[in-house]
Amino acid sequence: MAANTNRYSSYTSVSVGSGPDSKNGDKAEKKELWNSMLSSVASGRRLPEKNIILLGGTVDSQREFFETLSNNDLRRTIDRNVSRMPPVANSFALGYTYYDVLDADQEDTLARISLYTLTSPSPAFASLLQPLLTPQSIPNTLIVLLLDWSQPWKWMRQLREWILLLRTVLISLSNECKETMEEVMLAWRHRGRGGGTNLDGTSALAETEADIPMGPGEWEDALGLPLSVVCQNVRP
Repeated sequence: MAANTNRYSSYTSVSVGSGPDSKNGDKAEKKELWNSMLSSVASGRRLPEKNIILLGGTVDSQREFFETLSNNDLRRTIDRNVSRMPPVANSFALGYTYYDVLDADQEDTLARISLYTLTSPSPAFASLLQPLLTPQSIPNTLIVLLLDWSQPWKWMRQLREWILLLRTVLISLSNECKETMEEVMLAWRHRGRGGGTNLDGTSALAETEADIPMGPGEWEDALGLPLSVVCQNVRP
């Protein structure tokens, strides 16, 4: 009896994925893998971000403030000839620039500060400031008012105009934003009165149960955001 000469290979009885659908699937899988890796690297390099809303002054005085803040003389690249100072766009309405916090060697960026600038307290600009204040950005935002020491007789009027503009902006925020501002105020109140925080994030003032009375006018009408007043053109 003749032997059966028909041989079957197990490799030919199973699909090897040589069709067009298989190739498309491999490409999609590789693309998904690369996207996952790139997203992981991007999230790992995401820098801590803080915001400064710089109000008042002139276009030139705001630039001087930024140059002082960034300490431009020390912020050089490796060749020590090219400045790292980013451009400042503050000539029209709401301006913007940023400031990178560098390490001791002035090479690696540790954090980024975004600076939003406004020179006029016109109520028409309230809608430009409102999007900058969100529940996520409010705990990381500082408001800075610029005053000119050469014209101190204008200070009270300027402070009043800027506070009124900020009031207009803050009143229009969502309830979630207002709740966040309340938390910020409580944190600053405890910090300002010597409370501080423990390593676990709890309030040291709450543990001591100290009831320190408020001074006249203290925390009676808080804005909800930390505010700093900077006087320029100080002469020795």
